[in-house]
Amino acid sequence: MGTEAPRRGVPMWARFALALVAALLAQALVSALVLHHLFFLDPQQAELRRAVFHAMMRLYGVKPSPLRHLLLSPLSTTLLSALLVAAISVPLVRRLSARLRRLQGAVQALGNLDLGARVAVEGRDEVAALATAFNDAAGRIEALVQSHKSLLAYTSHELRTPLTRLRMAIEAIGAETPETPALHEARRDLAELDHLIGSILLFSRLDAGGRRVLERADVDLLALAAEEAARDAIEVQGDWAHVSGDERLLRHALRNLLDNARKHAPGQPPTVHVQRNARGASLRVCDRGPGVPAADLERIFEPFVRLRGRSGDGSGLGLALVRRIAQLHGGDARCEANPGGGACFVLELGEPPP
Repeated sequence: MGTEAPRRGVPMWARFALALVAALLAQALVSALVLHHLFFLDPQQAELRRAVFHAMMRLYGVKPSPLRHLLLSPLSTTLLSALLVAAISVPLVRRLSARLRRLQGAVQALGNLDLGARVAVEGRDEVAALATAFNDAAGRIEALVQSHKSLLAYTSHELRTPLTRLRMAIEAIGAETPETPALHEARRDLAELDHLIGSILLFSRLDAGGRRVLERADVDLLALAAEEAARDAIEVQGDWAHVSGDERLLRHALRNLLDNARKHAPGQPPTVHVQRNARGASLRVCDRGPGVPAADLERIFEPFVRLRGRSGDGSGLGLALVRRIAQLHGGDARCEANPGGGACFVLELGEPPP
């Protein structure tokens, strides 16, 4: 989950402009007071300077007037200087602020697991050096994560060969000897290992390929849920809802939720409900199991995380895959407490097809 973006306040360039204007106005006021104290405090000297000033204006053919006197006063000239400095400085600071906002957006994107986030390097100043350092760090992080994903996918793929040989050996032993509890347990462990390898490969492919791996089509979510729930005679209720998505991955996510519900409430069938909303649709699977502690409502969607005291709860990849599939479809997955006891897993999906 991404961190919440901070509330937007007054832009930096606007704060700088206000501070600059306030400083220049203060400077103009102080300058005017100092000049008035030095040159206009004595009435006789002030009258003499006014006469010299009017003589100079007549010498250059300028007719004296209160407006011209105001424009040529020390306060006015200081204010005009302040406005000129502001007119030059504010666009420069605004451009700098825009570059910092773009850098902030790239940092937030990287924090939301967009490993390809980069920022354009503009100029040769400190902000450009910061952008270069960010791009280098993001590139190293992306390469490291991709290396780990490739290693995990390669290792999982290579495990299929000895796994197949083991399965063939167990089947050969089973054909020659009667079925024993140990042989049955070996078959079950092999099936669990095969499922784990398949989940790891799928998770790696979805992480590496992103939305490019989706084979989008118009999916009738209510019909899909009814088909999957019919395997265990589970009734599905809700709205007719169509979403644009990968039907195979959506089936996989729903099967994981149904398997999770059966595992934690084996004697009571879960309830499945489809609801259409403004963004697309949501799929809710509720069980009557022991529920999920409030502190673990987010942790259970992390890969390989299993709740304390539930060592038999599978590999810990099922719910992580559910969330990843939901995110690839423009939505998310979450867990809520079931009012009647147990847990409800909600699969939110994005916008419907046009």
